Amino acid sequence: MKSILALTRYGSLGASSRVRFALYEEPLRQAGYSLTLSPFFDDEYLRNLYAGRPRSTATVAAAFRRRLAALRGARNFDLLWIEKELFPFAPGFVERLARRPYVVDFDDAIFHNYDQSSIPAVRALLANKLDALLKRASAVTAGNRYLADYAAAHGARDMLILPTVVDTGVYRPHPAGAAPPQDLLLGWIGSPATRHLLQNIVPVLNEAARQVPLRLVTVGTAPLDDATFPVIAEDWSPEREVELLAQIDAGIMPLTDSPFERGKCGYKLIQYMALGKPVIASDVGVNGEIVTPEVGHLARNDAEWIAAIKAVAADRDKSRAMGIAARARAETHYSLNANAPRLIELFDRVTARQSPR
Repeated sequence: MKSILALTRYGSLGASSRVRFALYEEPLRQAGYSLTLSPFFDDEYLRNLYAGRPRSTATVAAAFRRRLAALRGARNFDLLWIEKELFPFAPGFVERLARRPYVVDFDDAIFHNYDQSSIPAVRALLANKLDALLKRASAVTAGNRYLADYAAAHGARDMLILPTVVDTGVYRPHPAGAAPPQDLLLGWIGSPATRHLLQNIVPVLNEAARQVPLRLVTVGTAPLDDATFPVIAEDWSPEREVELLAQIDAGIMPLTDSPFERGKCGYKLIQYMALGKPVIASDVGVNGEIVTPEVGHLARNDAEWIAAIKAVAADRDKSRAMGIAARARAETHYSLNANAPRLIELFDRVTARQSPR
């Protein structure tokens, strides 16, 4: 078998590492690739980060040592698969430490942590830190066109736009139960790092709740501030995320229209859609491609958010039809089954170009 070392940002608790790397392990195995995951930060780091505890210097130093050790052992692999970058907030020259052929994956606009930093020294020293990594990459996969355009402009040659996907064998619509209650149950899944995007639209949801009885289930974040409608805050776990989202009537994804958010890959929308739920999303970045009129509503301002919520609540039959269309769209465009062959084809092409070790 050909061997791949995945140099991920996080372990199993990090959504990006879990769904853009570990999810592909079985399809890759069936195609003749063995996949070894080597996270930069361990799960304990992420638990502390989400709990708001300060970053430990010792923990960060351990992460750098772990990555250096992984790179020393990389000669035993045919291909490296790098999530975003090798060393966060390190100078660009250290990105040259990858000595084996490698593929880089972007599912976030992390380059804006550098070129749009509020700290002048970070902008001056790190604005183009990813250029060396991108120019030397055998290929780059990007979750959307915004990310792909950046990579191409900074030296990437072989590009594949690979959406963030779900396993539609796991994400399956649940059979309809009893007649739904009168109030509309909206759902949101995320992490403490993206909680602010949901908190931003609480005033809009408060206004919508004055016109339409509604509740909100949140998965993965603390209770919201200043909500005047019922909010059920659920802890995230891989065992329960499907169960929790299966109960909602519609899923929401608010974003601010900023450079970093334009790099988002719409993963929560794809989760909702795979479960047969209509969606409501800010018309920002790739959301505008994922959400068609058949599967949900795009909103550009507060009034459009309120109108979309009212529309979903007013016509439940139409909303259910949207959910059926959403499931079909997720299967066709945003499923593991649809996209694993595309990634495998890329790896086959990259490894075929390499000379024997």
